[in-house]
Amino acid sequence: MVTGLYYPLPIIYGAIGVGWYNVTYYYDQSRYPLLSDMTTQKIGWHLGGGLELPAGSNLKLSVDFRYVSLNYDFQTISDSGNMKSNFSVITIGFLFGL
Repeated sequence: MVTGLYYPLPIIYGAIGVGWYNVTYYYDQSRYPLLSDMTTQKIGWHLGGGLELPAGSNLKLSVDFRYVSLNYDFQTISDSGNMKSNFSVITIGFLFGL
């Protein structure tokens, strides 16, 4: 993933970027004996934002939310129904200054 950050305030940021995602489909051979497992790659976009709160000298608490849009075409997979490939990610961590 490559992400650009925009800081309208010192502790709040917006994020936008692009990522390369690998997806592997594993088929139950007892149900689908004619299908073989496959792996595909897809470029997807993400959009989000977060907070970086001071937590001591050279230490920040980071809280980040990102929505990832992949738009895979699941119609080629039988019994896929209304599957969606878009997802959200929430991360919490610490940033250390060097």
